[in-house]
Amino acid sequence: MKNYYKINEISKLYNIGVDSLRYYEEIGILHPMRDKNRYRQYTTSDIYRLNMIRDLRNLGFSMKHIAAYLENRTIENSLAFMEEEERIVDQRIQELKKLKKDLQRRKASLLKSTKVVFDKMELLHLNQRKCVSLATDDIHDDIEYQLIKLSKEYEDNIYTIGNFHTGCFLNIEDKNHIHPSSVFIMEDTLTDYEFTLPEGLYLNLYYQGPRDPDYQHLKMMIEYCQQHHYTIVSEAMEFFVIDVHETRQKEEYITQLQLQVCQTK
Repeated sequence: MKNYYKINEISKLYNIGVDSLRYYEEIGILHPMRDKNRYRQYTTSDIYRLNMIRDLRNLGFSMKHIAAYLENRTIENSLAFMEEEERIVDQRIQELKKLKKDLQRRKASLLKSTKVVFDKMELLHLNQRKCVSLATDDIHDDIEYQLIKLSKEYEDNIYTIGNFHTGCFLNIEDKNHIHPSSVFIMEDTLTDYEFTLPEGLYLNLYYQGPRDPDYQHLKMMIEYCQQHHYTIVSEAMEFFVIDVHETRQKEEYITQLQLQVCQTK
């Protein structure tokens, strides 16, 4: 059985840079022996310490904290340290469970989105929806950048923007100059939100392909409302159902448009 290992062997075995191993020695965490040529020789004791350092670093412990523990190990200290490790592991488990739930939700949403019917006018009765928004400028502001700013503002509430309905409110006062008025993030799971979209009747339409820069689909919806005697009671909503976050192929993009309406008496 081999009793000593050279620094390059340890570096490759643990995928740790030689400089890091030297640093561990400088701060007193590792104590390699020296052969007659002054080359470092690492023992099984050093390997045991490296195992601990790797595991504790993965849990987020600082080098100072690790060094203090390794140099002052007692049964009492070890038990206390293990309890702290267990707490961190439990926290990581909860975070991973949340991440898995979010991934499953995003996957289900993506699969559902690929099965919608395109270019079909639908009247839907929708419940209240929680929402946050950020004013934008159709000339000077990039929509994607504004959404990132909005998600950053609510980062404690929004784990990842891909889990939420995102898009922009569109000013349709002038049908010939439709433009974004604000971006939004919308979802029932929001715990901190600015307002709710009212429950009611909404005209809905999906279309596939690049985002319509001239809003021809939305103009068709406005004309549909006029022809069927529906009054539009709020700004239009443009949802980015599938966009650059899910695909690089613009022909795969899916956009959803909604107008809150009421029957004209």
